[in-house]
Amino acid sequence: GSRVGKMAKTIIHNLDGYLAATQLGITLASLGLGWVGEGVMHTIFKNLFDSLQWGFSDATIHTASTIVAFSLITIMHIVFGELAPKSFAIQRPVATTLFVSVPLQIFYVVFKPFIWTLNSLAAIILKPFGIDTSAGHESLHSSEELQYLLDQGKESGALDNNEHELIKNVFDFNERVVKNIMVPRTKISGIELSSTKEDVIDKIIKEGYSRLPVYDEIMDKIVGIIHAKDILPLVISGNQHWTLNDIIRKPYFVTETKKINDLMSELQSNRIQIAIVLDEFGGTAGMVTLEDIVEELVGEIQDEYDEEKPLVEKISDNEFIVNAFATVYDVNEHLPHDLPEDEDFDTIGGLVSHVFERIPEVGESNESYGYLFTILKKTEQNIETVKLELVINEEDMVDNH
Repeated sequence: GSRVGKMAKTIIHNLDGYLAATQLGITLASLGLGWVGEGVMHTIFKNLFDSLQWGFSDATIHTASTIVAFSLITIMHIVFGELAPKSFAIQRPVATTLFVSVPLQIFYVVFKPFIWTLNSLAAIILKPFGIDTSAGHESLHSSEELQYLLDQGKESGALDNNEHELIKNVFDFNERVVKNIMVPRTKISGIELSSTKEDVIDKIIKEGYSRLPVYDEIMDKIVGIIHAKDILPLVISGNQHWTLNDIIRKPYFVTETKKINDLMSELQSNRIQIAIVLDEFGGTAGMVTLEDIVEELVGEIQDEYDEEKPLVEKISDNEFIVNAFATVYDVNEHLPHDLPEDEDFDTIGGLVSHVFERIPEVGESNESYGYLFTILKKTEQNIETVKLELVINEEDMVDNH
């Protein structure tokens, strides 16, 4: 609330103008130091060399004095005029801003016409290149720069692992599509439309889900969603004259390529918890819930009925047991060296099939992408568990997560 504080706030809200003033001040200081300081230092060192009577010629003494004077002034200018003040300002930004506010404000007011002229000339020069200097300094922070600052915050200890992960998920959230997070078709638990009342109730109790998709003969023909809360009143009342057709709700269909942030908005606005994902041919590709989307931001949400094993179980620094149904993207979060994220496959199981060029058998191994892949568990059609053993040197590793 002080006058200096208000002045500092004005500076922060007009960074471009005051940065230009600061740069002008640095340039004037450099020119002045070179103009005055070099001559003074040259005279001092020339007199010193003359007094030592080493027998050098005047030309040699003049050259040596100039070199020493220039070097010393340059070092002093960089250390005391650039590095030390910047380091101090980074460590104590508030105190530094308050300290320099008054002199910087005076300098800015005095040289404002000159600063405006320089900025206008710069804008004219940059305009043919499509660069708009009027956009302001604040708009120049890219997503990559912010993520770099985020990583620096984690390394410095300013952010703990949970805070870093939560903020990082926000950056990744806008880039992910439904295909990256959906439950694949082979893992969907559904109810056939012609199922009896007893089968429906048994299925709901067995699976433990509050909502299940209903399909007509094949999973590609999902006709609705059944809610456990819609069945409960019928069971309690003893009503025996209902069928699935009477209580199923209309399914909500989305494409694999839909952005998950857009889908979350749609599900929230329509008060829907579950969506059926269609592939490019109109068949069922998978299923996604609002919980799946939220987990992309806050991490896994486990309740008392969840018995899911971790995506990656670390055995040692170089050995990992991996759930083959997990996406490559999610697994890379836990590995020291990234596996390739390719459009031809999304899951570890798909990557394994790509590496082996077939569905391998239990016990088979193959070295690829910096790891030794060993199949630990599979069904007739799917790989379930894979062991990854890192086989490359640390300097060859790539970790973008």
